[in-house]
Amino acid sequence: MQSSNLRSRANTPLRRTQEDKLARESDVTVSSTNVTPYREYRGFFTYILSWLVLTLVMIWALVPNSILEYCGVYYYPSKYWAQAIPAYLLLAMLYAYIFIACWNTEVKTLALDDLRVITDEHAVIPENPEDYVWKAPSGVWDLPLGLVNEVLYDD
Repeated sequence: MQSSNLRSRANTPLRRTQEDKLARESDVTVSSTNVTPYREYRGFFTYILSWLVLTLVMIWALVPNSILEYCGVYYYPSKYWAQAIPAYLLLAMLYAYIFIACWNTEVKTLALDDLRVITDEHAVIPENPEDYVWKAPSGVWDLPLGLVNEVLYDD
């Protein structure tokens, strides 16, 4: 069997060309033409520095004070902060998550009678939107608000 016969239809040169063209025209595509030559050095340095800081914090948090003092380390923060700082950070993240969820729901959500809720000329509405109500669409579609409310809230 020849290797050209093993190729699937999705990998044909024409299809790849079309996908490449669509990817270049897409708003989502990120160009990597502005990569500086020192970016990889900076990334490696950041990686090494973060591991060094993590190692030092773990040594400070887990090694008893007597061993640290025996090694000549006398000036270090209280062990209380080894537990307090991560706990405060986790609570701050939890409160921020709850705050953002409430903010987006209560403040940023538009009223149903607001004109900005109505679709505009950039909307991509399918020919038959009822086909996409009860199953996942194969792409990104805008469904009319009335249809969504009818499906979700109509008895």
